[in-house]
Amino acid sequence: MKQLFSVLALSALMFSACGDKDKTPNPLNPSSGSMEAKIDGSSWKAALAVQAVKSGGTFQVTGSDNSGKQLNVTIMNYNGPGNYTLGGPATSGNGSNGRWTAGLSSDQTYSTMVGQGEGTCNISKEEGGKVEGTFSFTAKNTEGKQVTVTDGSFSAKL
Repeated sequence: MKQLFSVLALSALMFSACGDKDKTPNPLNPSSGSMEAKIDGSSWKAALAVQAVKSGGTFQVTGSDNSGKQLNVTIMNYNGPGNYTLGGPATSGNGSNGRWTAGLSSDQTYSTMVGQGEGTCNISKEEGGKVEGTFSFTAKNTEGKQVTVTDGSFSAKL
């Protein structure tokens, strides 16, 4: 009986040592960031995940909801806070782009890839492992249909 009591006491001690400070953040938790915009005038907000990555001169922020919709901004030649052009004329050579995905089929993806649309992204703050900004753009799908993204904003951990 003493041995059983000792095992139970040791187990209780081990489990009590595992506190909230040891929790690993859930990458699908939208509290790690926020993203919202108006898509052709209708409000949209990321409810599933918001993530930002900065690597090798490229910055990317993506937000998604639980119905398969996703908003993405990618900036090439990123060098910190400032204004960046998304898309533009085919002759511009600008690889930065905005993308709205309304569903799973290829005609539901709208992009500002060079010659398909244009817009801007303003990175207003990058400090302490967090980035914030605003964006807007027009983009086309593979059938040439256009979508307008306005009043976009994000706040995310890098």
